[in-house]
Amino acid sequence: MLLYNVRKSNSGFTLIEMMVVTVIIGVIAAIAAPNFLGLLNRNRVNEATQQVEGAIKEAQRQAMRKGKICKIRFTSTGTGSNQRSIVQVRPDEGSVSYSGCLLNNRELPSSVSFGLLSGGTVSPVNSSNEIDLAFSGKGNPDVQGMMVISHPNVISEKCIQIEGVLGNMITGDYNTTTKICKAK
Repeated sequence: MLLYNVRKSNSGFTLIEMMVVTVIIGVIAAIAAPNFLGLLNRNRVNEATQQVEGAIKEAQRQAMRKGKICKIRFTSTGTGSNQRSIVQVRPDEGSVSYSGCLLNNRELPSSVSFGLLSGGTVSPVNSSNEIDLAFSGKGNPDVQGMMVISHPNVISEKCIQIEGVLGNMITGDYNTTTKICKAK
């Protein structure tokens, strides 16, 4: 005599249940994908800003440490989707060597570009429009200005502003209407 009845049950999911779950997962993925891509692109812009800021600070420190002029160049290689923005040591000028101004080149994440604000417009930096920045042996910059870092799929832009004789640096969000770098 059995103390309990053993029942065979066919457990599993019906086709309709599986289709409902698949549709729900598809809707959630469709809603989340653009937000995730936006987050990735914003992180690329933040990483590029840190790379550029780090290169500028490093060149300034190396100039003061060595007591000589250090020059770095903002440029890019490639075209279209293969374009990569780079911060590198400026090539030597005759007998003047700029080696050691950066320990290594900085390559910005793909699709991130930077430009120089001049006269109220941002001029993109590319292989035909390179920008050089020099620091004296005391760490003073030769130019004052603002660099704007952007990504084509991100609304907000970041900026790095070098100002004053001592080369004070402000990093923050770039306001396209007022052309001001709002510090973090």
